Amino acid sequence: MPLEDKAILKAKPAGKARKLFDGGGLYIEVAPGGGKLWRLKYRFDGREKRLALGAYPDTSLKVARKKRDEARAMLASGVDPGERRRVEKAAEREGLQNRQSSTTRDLHSPGKLRIAAAGQRPLEALGIDELEESAYRTLLTHGIATAKEIANALVLTPRKSQQLLDGIASKGLASHSPERPRRYIPVPPELAIEALVGQRQVVLERARSAIPELKKQAANSASARDPEQPVEVITSYAALGQILAQLRQTVQEEVIGFQRAPWLYRKDASRPEVRLGVRTRSISDAGYIALPGALATLQSEVKRGEEARVFPVLPIKMIVVDRRIALIPLNVEDQGGPTLLVRAPSLLNALYELFEMTWARATPIAFTRTGAMATGKPDTQVSEVAAQMIPLLAAGLNDKAIVYETGISIATLNRRIAELMRRFDTRTRFQLGWRAALDAFPERLAAPARRRP
Repeated sequence: MPLEDKAILKAKPAGKARKLFDGGGLYIEVAPGGGKLWRLKYRFDGREKRLALGAYPDTSLKVARKKRDEARAMLASGVDPGERRRVEKAAEREGLQNRQSSTTRDLHSPGKLRIAAAGQRPLEALGIDELEESAYRTLLTHGIATAKEIANALVLTPRKSQQLLDGIASKGLASHSPERPRRYIPVPPELAIEALVGQRQVVLERARSAIPELKKQAANSASARDPEQPVEVITSYAALGQILAQLRQTVQEEVIGFQRAPWLYRKDASRPEVRLGVRTRSISDAGYIALPGALATLQSEVKRGEEARVFPVLPIKMIVVDRRIALIPLNVEDQGGPTLLVRAPSLLNALYELFEMTWARATPIAFTRTGAMATGKPDTQVSEVAAQMIPLLAAGLNDKAIVYETGISIATLNRRIAELMRRFDTRTRFQLGWRAALDAFPERLAAPARRRP
């Protein structure tokens, strides 16, 4: 009879461990001390084994059943779930050590650029699954091996190992000898991978050749004869992600946008990464700047070439790409709410003019004395730490926000502002801001001389 949460909660400890069975080999073990641990009993290669699935209630009954089903699926494919977990834990420990060593090396090589696609295998794009890649890598390590040797290395059944080796041989990653048992030899990567890449390119080119036909079909359709919707409301979060991904790939000249609090589309989906040669401009308001991590994000974007300015309060949150498409969240307080997609040229021109007028009145942001922004460079007599206060003050941050962003105390903040006041020979913060602005934009703020009649 399947277990229920009520029965698990009512189970009392006894002098020795008790077992409450749920089905399919899953049971919960009640220890004499009161602890409750999920376990799975199964057989592999004729031997009975047990696998710990977590402690109750951290691992609920639903989660434990899901883990049981996953383990039984592994057994059906010839994989021992207990051995697989042991191998994965060993790989995680080794990977952690490698990452720590790599981080240590990078600290000694600050100019080195490391690019990694987290959570994605390069060979996955060629149709090679994880087990096939593991078999190929193991075969490369051994140089030549039988199915039994690969099975022992990957903790698989001989039958599953044979299937894997035959699979990678059919994809051109390995060859085998004619005798029995077969001895498998890996094909060098520079030959095998290049061949697979060439085959995939042929398939992609064949797919690309269908574009003219599909365009002709679309042009002849009844819906294509209707004018494109000038304004559309996007309610699906997945559809919005696809639109943003397409904009990242097709942007040609410029991306502009307003940034307001709170965060809406995390993972920087609302700040599309664009290729070199595309001008990117953003205006952030004081609420956005005060968000934890927002200033660091802006600083990294400015280093990559983005032009950033700050304005006290922005009316909307938006992105405009190449003056052809704009995205405007209708409710900036609701993450994942409806988003307005604008294609109408008249509305796009109005949004662009709104951005340009706000851009002219906004304050440029500079993060260092050698930054590319046009806010002026502090005099060399001002220390670096004091110069870092200028963009924060220009952004409209109060003392509490500046202390949070820089990690300094109020006393240190007052000391650095006093240093700036001495440098600019001012007595109030208003005078300090005015003098700093005069140094940054003398041609814009200096009043023209009037002629006397």
